[in-house]
Amino acid sequence: MKFLNKKYKTQLLAAVILLTAATSCQDSLNINTDPNSFTDVPLRTILPAAQVNLAYTLGGDASRYTGSIMQYYGGHRGQPLEYAQFTFNASTTDTYWSNMYTSVLTQMKAVIGKADVSGDKIYTGIAQITMAHTFSILTDMYGDIPYAEALLSTENVSPAYDRQDTIYPALIAMLDQGIANVKSGQGTKPGTDDRVYAGDVTKWEKFANSLKLRLYNHQSKVQPNAAADFLATNPALITTSADNAQVVFGSNASNSNPIYQFDVLSGRKDQAVASTIVNRMKALADPRIPVYFQGIVNGANKGQYVGNGPGVNDDDSGETKYSRVGSFYASATSPVVFLSAAEVQFIIAEAQFRKGNQAAAATAYDAAVKNDFTALGVTGAEAYLTTAGVKYDNTLNRIMEQKWITMYQAPYESWVDWRRTAIPMLTVPTVNYSGGVIPRRLPYPQLELNLNRASLEAGPGFLSPVETMKSRVWWDKQ
Repeated sequence: MKFLNKKYKTQLLAAVILLTAATSCQDSLNINTDPNSFTDVPLRTILPAAQVNLAYTLGGDASRYTGSIMQYYGGHRGQPLEYAQFTFNASTTDTYWSNMYTSVLTQMKAVIGKADVSGDKIYTGIAQITMAHTFSILTDMYGDIPYAEALLSTENVSPAYDRQDTIYPALIAMLDQGIANVKSGQGTKPGTDDRVYAGDVTKWEKFANSLKLRLYNHQSKVQPNAAADFLATNPALITTSADNAQVVFGSNASNSNPIYQFDVLSGRKDQAVASTIVNRMKALADPRIPVYFQGIVNGANKGQYVGNGPGVNDDDSGETKYSRVGSFYASATSPVVFLSAAEVQFIIAEAQFRKGNQAAAATAYDAAVKNDFTALGVTGAEAYLTTAGVKYDNTLNRIMEQKWITMYQAPYESWVDWRRTAIPMLTVPTVNYSGGVIPRRLPYPQLELNLNRASLEAGPGFLSPVETMKSRVWWDKQ
């Protein structure tokens, strides 16, 4: 299989970053093993390290960047304020880019290489599905990226950029290969070392198909019926919250949830939630408010739910003014969700809406909201769905607004939805560094300008950070 590999002289913090997650596993990584060589590192060690790295990166940097764009987060000082004001420079995403390529993709390539030799096809399939997932988020955030030559290491330290419209079909093919491999039953079956599904191959098949559905739906501007056509093949999908693809973190400081580490353990106190989502959920009397948000910690307004205005510089280090991310997503043991039953049902609702099948859209819409309530352990979904501002009204706006609320768990995916549909209506902060526009793409990292500039210029080309943020990825250009 023709695969990727990356250039930078990367030290794969391979297993070491398993620290950041995996609470219940009894296996520990041998830090005396050379992280640049996986020769003697077993599959059951490499796989969880990569899964945890992905969860930590998506729940951390990826969510902070895009959560600020999508006005879930309203940082009031420091880096979070910069993100809320759309201050994304070339160096902003260096760590994110490097982690995705070197701490996730390179590790997954190692899983595939070792599993192919040993005949452990289930491991190969899990790695392929995870690679496709990781690449999809990278290309959706940046557009054209290194893909076919991306993981060739010393064989090619200057990988070419691939166009996003060619990457998408390759990802679909990789997911198909992954499904075939996890269903093969050949080789060793993962157990608790699989931090997502504990080796449940049926759930991995559902996750892969749900990722395919997500990718087809991303193409709504260029192929409006792609998602509906895929649904017509009756694929096995994630249908209940018990099958949600996620990584659960641990109670120790070293392996706790990334939001908890950034917002609580660090002592920074500079991240708040945004008034945009708080005010909308309050207007809808949304029962999820107490688990989405933490009430104000101190002062006269203690316990109230208040968000900071997007991009507003209003220091709240004393935690007397604004709410923070709530218990479900920001406690030490909170999960980072890769893909949920609620998201799948929202995609189905949108696909059916586009096909003009309003009855099916309504059914899926209701199921989406109920699935999110179930996953959160919140009651009252039935009553909520009967209220005037929530009841399905045969509009795309109703579907996408509720999806935006639900995707608080995965802001990078919500950002895709906004770029496709312009829902919800967001406001450009008064103070902004994006030329007065809401970003549609992230600037390429300084790492690429320093180490791979010729390939960048020969591919998508180099634009200033502001001009890059104004430009559109392939599926957003129509």
